[in-house]
Amino acid sequence: MSLLKIEGLGKTYTAPDGSNIQALIDANLSVETGQHVVFIGASGSGKSTLLRCINRLETPSQGTVWLDGQPIGGRFDAKGIWQPITARELAMQRREIGMVFQGFHLFAHLSALDNIAIGPHEVLKKPLDTCRQQARTLLDKVHLGKHADKYPAQLSGGEQQRVAIARALAMNPKLMLFDEPTSALDPRLTHEVLAVMQELAQEGMTMLVVTHEMNFARRVADVVVFMEQGRIVEVGPPQALFEQPQMELTKQFLSYVM
Repeated sequence: MSLLKIEGLGKTYTAPDGSNIQALIDANLSVETGQHVVFIGASGSGKSTLLRCINRLETPSQGTVWLDGQPIGGRFDAKGIWQPITARELAMQRREIGMVFQGFHLFAHLSALDNIAIGPHEVLKKPLDTCRQQARTLLDKVHLGKHADKYPAQLSGGEQQRVAIARALAMNPKLMLFDEPTSALDPRLTHEVLAVMQELAQEGMTMLVVTHEMNFARRVADVVVFMEQGRIVEVGPPQALFEQPQMELTKQFLSYVM
């Protein structure tokens, strides 16, 4: 059984003029445990919408996302009709999925250590001392052990993003989602964050990554997914997709970015 299965996923928005905008159209994908999937494509192609629909930050207009055999956001009743679950049940499902955004979203009034510890303490009700001990271990993991007592304003953008990664890991997720985690960083800080992500991949973390960093996709991805205008156009191993793309849209995109 796949860890993550996406079936017929779609998302439609209503524009101010009343027209419908299809941001995601009939997406289908399976992800195995330990797999690293990198999504590429132009801005607005539906990559971030797909990630946000996976953990229900966006409610899909159609389709189903399954994590470890369980549908996310609802369940099918005896007649096969979809029934949404409660906000509490959805929050419990989201614990299984870590997400790192473009922005860092750290609590300005908390140290790096407590930004990481607060989730397991407040949500999982673990003792604060235990959570802080785990947070120190995670800060070492992202190479920030010496910065535990610093506040976000005292950290560089790359350091803040690494704290955000450690914060997501603190919930012990089955799956990590990264939505353009380096888009706000300069090249040096981008390298720092990508290096930590590559280490996570080498340790076997299941990861879905939206990025414009093609070299990262080549090095880390098991599977590359190219999207255009809300659709998954082509899926394949990085070497095949980058060097011998099958679809004309993929060829055109790669001619601009490679």
